[in-house]
Amino acid sequence: MNIHPSFTNVQSATTHKFSSLRMRALRDLFLAKLTGKDSKLMKFHEQAQRPGSSRKLIGVQDVRVEQIVGTLNRDCDFDDKFRPLGKHLLERWVKTFISLQRDEWAPIVVHKLGEQYFVEDGHHRVSVARSVGMVFITANVWEYQSQPAQVESCGVMQCTERVFSKTYAAG
Repeated sequence: MNIHPSFTNVQSATTHKFSSLRMRALRDLFLAKLTGKDSKLMKFHEQAQRPGSSRKLIGVQDVRVEQIVGTLNRDCDFDDKFRPLGKHLLERWVKTFISLQRDEWAPIVVHKLGEQYFVEDGHHRVSVARSVGMVFITANVWEYQSQPAQVESCGVMQCTERVFSKTYAAG
C-alpha cells in the first residue's frame, strides 16, 4: 500500500504542502489554547509607528528568516511560525511557492526593531521561505531606534521601624 500521495503536477503537490502546514498550525493553535500558551504572530509595537519616531530606510539586504517574528497587520492569517491559518490563503500561497521555483520573488518589506523583524509586505513569501527551510530572504528594511525605557529617579525613604534603621531607595 502506498502511503505517499502521488501528484500529477507542481500545483497539486504544493496544495498538499499548504494543507499539511495549515493542519499543523491549526493543531498547534488548538493545543496552545488548551495549555494557555500564545501561538499568535507578534504585532509590531505601536509606539514605534508613532509620527516622529526615529526610523530610517536601511535598504535592500538579506535577512535571517528566523529573525522575522511578527507582522504589522496580518496576525490572524499566520501563526507564530508563519504557517497559514486560513483556507483563503491557499491560492496566493501556491502561486508564491511556484514563483520561488522560477526565481521571481521581489524583496519583502520589513521593519526592524532591535534584532527582530516585522513584515509589512511579503507574508506569503516568508511563509513559503520557512516551509522550504530558507535561511535568508531578501528584504527592504526600515530600522527603528529602540528607545531605552525612561527610569524615574528614586526618592530616599527612611524606615520607621526601630528594628530597621536603614535608609532605602523608594521606587
